[in-house]
Amino acid sequence: MKTGRFRSAFFIAWRHFFSKKKHGIVNIISVISMVGVLSGTAALVIVLSVFNGMEDVVVNSFNDFNPDFKITAVQGKSFGVDTFPADRLRALKGVKAVEEVVSDLVLIEYGESQHLIELKGVSENYIAAGGFDKMLIDGSFQFHTEEPQVDEYLNAVYEPGDCGVMGSRAAGTLRLNLNSQETIKLYYPQRQSRALAREKDLTKKYLIPGGVFESQTEYDARYLFCSIDFARSLMSYEGAMTSVEVFLDPSAHMDQLQPEIEKIVGKQYHVKNRFQQEELLFKTVHSEKLVIFIILAFILFIAIFNIVGTLAMIIIEKKEEIVVLRYLGADSSLIRGIFVLEGMFISFVGGVLGMVLGGVVCLLQQTFHWVKIGDGTGSYVIDYYPVRMDAMDFLIVFVLIFVISLLASAIPAGRVRDTSKL
Repeated sequence: MKTGRFRSAFFIAWRHFFSKKKHGIVNIISVISMVGVLSGTAALVIVLSVFNGMEDVVVNSFNDFNPDFKITAVQGKSFGVDTFPADRLRALKGVKAVEEVVSDLVLIEYGESQHLIELKGVSENYIAAGGFDKMLIDGSFQFHTEEPQVDEYLNAVYEPGDCGVMGSRAAGTLRLNLNSQETIKLYYPQRQSRALAREKDLTKKYLIPGGVFESQTEYDARYLFCSIDFARSLMSYEGAMTSVEVFLDPSAHMDQLQPEIEKIVGKQYHVKNRFQQEELLFKTVHSEKLVIFIILAFILFIAIFNIVGTLAMIIIEKKEEIVVLRYLGADSSLIRGIFVLEGMFISFVGGVLGMVLGGVVCLLQQTFHWVKIGDGTGSYVIDYYPVRMDAMDFLIVFVLIFVISLLASAIPAGRVRDTSKL
């Protein structure tokens, strides 16, 4: 349609859409169609914004626990301390700490309970660099004790030794009591053993419960921290480590430093940033958001396609006006354009109002936290549904409304090709 013809069609459709109307059945159906589009659009905006907020909570939770970069060997479970270029990494601008880590799954026994857990041997500097001391809810992050410990369960006395700090969920499973002085027994397969049927094929050591941490993530059920020397002794990793974890200054840019770190360590090492360390989790979150978007978009599609019936009734109602327009020289293309635009006006008004309503609801939730999660007693990471509005979501919803409206309006508008069919 040429510019002049489009202006004519737009003017007529605009005047007709915003003119005073009688309260007939067609106008009532038009309003219902508009409200349907409004509701679907608002729901889509709100749900997408809530998913954005949930994603932020997940990212922030795991960012508190994961290092900025985790470096592991491409082949094998461990690599030598002497061959790794740790000093070159420490020399990079923006790098706060480069820490050696020894970790693996071990079987622990406490009282009559047993549990598989990942023992993570680190230095005390690691705790400070990663901010793990802020997660402590009981005891201390001290990996050594100077006082003799009495194990009431085994009826034994242990000399001053190594301490461990356990995640809160694992501690709850084992019913860990820091005041009982009962020690944690750890079992790890001897590296030279081929069978694990006998207890002598396992290395056995003891840890004194020193503290409990809570990160509000699944790591609370998975990790037991200890000194790196203790972990090396248990797992026979003398002079070796299973990973290197890099912590950055707050002002450093992770995306800029990753290529530099990969270049320094070479192809024999994997370098993963915070997001790559939880790649499956973030893919799951994005997949869930996509599925919800498709479902709600389909509902919006149905709501907008109600315009097909509404517009068909409008065309029938305006049969006499169409004949007048033909006598005045309007051809089928111009008349179709008028009704396509009127159908799109119905969708767009509903869509824009829906986006405004959705934005207002999200803004109110951000400000006042009206909709709570659970009973609001603090048993969750957050007490309310998080919301983050994203301009890209609004743009996608707008484009979706435009495309569906155009298709829905074009179908009934095609009926005006031959006046005799009306």
